[in-house]
Amino acid sequence: MIAALAALLPGAWFPQAVDGFEESAGDAFWRLGASSQAERRVVLVDIDEKSLQAVGPWPWPRSTVAELSTRLAAAGVHVQSFDIGFTDSKPGDETLAAAWSATHPVVAQVLSIDPAVTPTAGTLAGALITPGCPRFAPASYGYYGTADTLLVAQPALGHITPTVGADGVVRHVPALICRDGKAYPSLALTTLWRAAQAVDQAPPRASDWRWHGGREASLFAFGLAPAAWLTSASLPGLRVPVDEQGNMRVPYALKREAFASVSASDVLSGKVDLPLLRGAIVLVGATAFGMGDTVATPHGGIASGLEVHTQAVVGLLDQNLPYTPRNWAWIQAVLMALTAAALLLVSTRQRGVPAKRLPLVGLLLGVGFITVAGVALLQAGLWLPWVPLVVFAVVGSVSLATVEHALTRAQRERLSAHLGAYLPAPVAKRLMATDPSGSLQLEQRNISVVVADIRNFTALATHGQPDEVAALLHAFCCEAVDVVERHGGVVENVMGDSIVAVWTAAAGRENHAQQALAAAQELVRATRSLLASRFPVAEDSLIQPLALGIGLESGIAIVGSFGPARRRAHAALGEPVSVASRIQQMTADLSMPIVVGPQLAAQLSPEDLEPLGEYLLEGLGKHYTLFAPAGWSDLVSVDSNWASSVVESADHAADVSEWSGWSEVPRPGSPSQGVPGGSRTHFALRRHGA
Repeated sequence: MIAALAALLPGAWFPQAVDGFEESAGDAFWRLGASSQAERRVVLVDIDEKSLQAVGPWPWPRSTVAELSTRLAAAGVHVQSFDIGFTDSKPGDETLAAAWSATHPVVAQVLSIDPAVTPTAGTLAGALITPGCPRFAPASYGYYGTADTLLVAQPALGHITPTVGADGVVRHVPALICRDGKAYPSLALTTLWRAAQAVDQAPPRASDWRWHGGREASLFAFGLAPAAWLTSASLPGLRVPVDEQGNMRVPYALKREAFASVSASDVLSGKVDLPLLRGAIVLVGATAFGMGDTVATPHGGIASGLEVHTQAVVGLLDQNLPYTPRNWAWIQAVLMALTAAALLLVSTRQRGVPAKRLPLVGLLLGVGFITVAGVALLQAGLWLPWVPLVVFAVVGSVSLATVEHALTRAQRERLSAHLGAYLPAPVAKRLMATDPSGSLQLEQRNISVVVADIRNFTALATHGQPDEVAALLHAFCCEAVDVVERHGGVVENVMGDSIVAVWTAAAGRENHAQQALAAAQELVRATRSLLASRFPVAEDSLIQPLALGIGLESGIAIVGSFGPARRRAHAALGEPVSVASRIQQMTADLSMPIVVGPQLAAQLSPEDLEPLGEYLLEGLGKHYTLFAPAGWSDLVSVDSNWASSVVESADHAADVSEWSGWSEVPRPGSPSQGVPGGSRTHFALRRHGA
């Protein structure tokens, strides 16, 4: 819609500007595509500087013009057409009239279509034999006719009134001009009509051009009928297209050097090449400086008016007068729809054009429309207004690119959010800013690691209700992510009921160990009610109470991504991660919610920790001194449902509150089992029944 409005509104608001732009481009097409092939059907007899020097200044005596006409007839020309007006009676008119009675030439007259110019000189003649006047023909407000002393020779008459563009260039000539209810044809039309008459006979008093339009448009192929057109019984098969203003568009299809031109003085002196003139249509006109017949054409800013009418005659002979089809607006609408479909296709297909390249596609389509318009003008005689199509293609592509960019940006933001949900936020941002890579991308960092795991979750997942299990896991992950991020950490990985969180030592982050411990403590407190049993649990139940075990450690680790570009994995690898994972597994045996590794403990105050002794961690091959956070017993709460079940099953009447304390009780153990010092260690009343 935006593109359609942008394409149509300029033509409605600034039609002259749009037309001027198209006309200037059309001039360029004529200059680039005009032919230099010699044209010999039409020959110019030029009243040039040489002629004025040889014969004398203009106006010449009428007897001299009569001699020129007689010599042209003797040379065997087919039609003489004078691009010169003979308004006033002058001496020698009888001689000129006698010559014209024998040669039957075409003579020019001028009809003013400017309301500000209202001359009435000479006698206006040469109206069509067809009665009335077409609606499209412009009206005449004055005229320069022909002297009555010359009209006795009954010459054919045609007007030489051009339509001058806003830039001063002549591109149109009215085909017919109306005066007092009669239609008067142009010089080119009269010249062509005269060429269809017998050479040795006087032509009819007026030409027989008729105008057509409307329902007769079916005469044109492919529905490309003009707004109106003219036909003549003397020229069967010829249709002369005119626009809604009654103008013929002059085809400047030939360069100036393509025309044969002879000086009028050479004709008068008998020096002309007679074969050049024999059988030709001769246009007699003036190009000499100061004669006042100077106009601008697409081929140059200074040209003789004779050039305009000569190009028009050649266009009529070739039946190649450019015109705009009357249904061009509908054709244009269809082309706009096809353009929109093409832009949508290239932007939505599986491997569509990126949004940033869509304007280039629109620009290429616009260039294509301009090229087609140029080819149609030069080869098919069609004047196709192209500005709306080009504007539609460019604005449409830019609008579509804007929409595509907005959609891409929204998708990028959603993708970034999704990546941030599955990967650490810094990693997600880096991935969004770089191209996919299959290379190994790792770096060493000093980190603190928290590994948290829900005990007895496997049994719950096996024997519990799937929807309840999923809801519990979802709530745990949400709570864990919130806690970790509040304390400045990043959840590096989520694997079922286990999470791995990382704190990186960086500028301003020297307290990462304290942050990790604080996060672990808060996570234990925050998940108490979530992991509490919803029903009584006995020691022989398939589903035992849930509890959270957390292991912490610091050290140098490798953090990065690996794997092929189509499937990457991100992880933190190294001793601190392995130690945190192992001591997290030991929290169940030690009956403690949190166990701290030695390197992280070294970064904490001694008052914040309680030593647990040295342990040989499975798979690591050396002993590690482990610690528990001070006041760790406050982090433990008794699952009342489990405690009630145990008391009842043992036939004890003790109050449940008795199970809330911690005591040192005997339990078999050995160093090989990871319990130093023999058979005594700390145990607490836990949800898993320790």
